[in-house]
Amino acid sequence: MGTLEKLLGPARIKLVRLFFLNPESVFAPKDIVRRAQLNPTQVRKEIALLMEVDFIKKASVQMVVSSSTKGKKLQKKRINGFALNPLFSLLEELRNLALSAAPISKQALVERLRRVGRVKLVVLAGIFIKDPSSRIDMLVVGDVFNKSGVERIMKSMEADIGKELAYALMDTKEFKYRFGMYDKFVRDIMDYPHEVLLDKLGLTR
Repeated sequence: MGTLEKLLGPARIKLVRLFFLNPESVFAPKDIVRRAQLNPTQVRKEIALLMEVDFIKKASVQMVVSSSTKGKKLQKKRINGFALNPLFSLLEELRNLALSAAPISKQALVERLRRVGRVKLVVLAGIFIKDPSSRIDMLVVGDVFNKSGVERIMKSMEADIGKELAYALMDTKEFKYRFGMYDKFVRDIMDYPHEVLLDKLGLTR
């Protein structure tokens, strides 16, 4: 557990990151439960505290959703929830503290991925290196992946980080082919700022 989690608590820092990384979004309580992977009781407690200090505020947004009728027609629905309060007095100080603290151990991430496949390459970009221009946050290359296991890992990281991740999963043969053919998607990852966590393909030699 990192220093920030010890100071604020793991549940609270999940919510703080969620609101900081999605400053224009309105989250209903059930969405916070799902995104942060916390139980409803925890969410109610943390929301009450964050409201008390004016870090977040009540908000609503109109969305287009499918109706529950048989025809499943689209209809407008107002969603009530919570959003980041841009007037919070310690906004910048807390933002810098929350977003600079690493929410995941990179070595632990590699070990978790190894349990769900024969991992050959792990590349981080985007949110992990604070580069919003990246096309992707993570590239994982390997074979014999348990895709549901990979998805569980990604969902867990999304809950810790506070934002949905853009990631790609490729088998080794496909990656080598696309890399050798100067595929634009792969080259946009490998030719621009990134961090290699694991390389069993010899790309960084």
